[in-house]
Amino acid sequence: MNALNAIPIVGWLIAAVLCLFVAIPVYFLWNWLAPTYFYQLPSVYLSLPFWHVFGLLWLISSLRGLLLPSVSSSSSSKE
Repeated sequence: MNALNAIPIVGWLIAAVLCLFVAIPVYFLWNWLAPTYFYQLPSVYLSLPFWHVFGLLWLISSLRGLLLPSVSSSSSSKE
């Protein structure tokens, strides 16, 4: 068994770092464009805090990993 598969915390930390870097432009773009193009949304959704954007991205990443596992992560033996 691969050592990284035995320790899921390493994968979670890598996902958190990636989500942190992706959340920065998403945060600025959302808070800049949402009041203009999504004015019909409630005001709470028009100016999202940074950590909420980060949490949403991390949640989406985690759920995607759980519900849609990649083909490379499945183990099959061919003889």
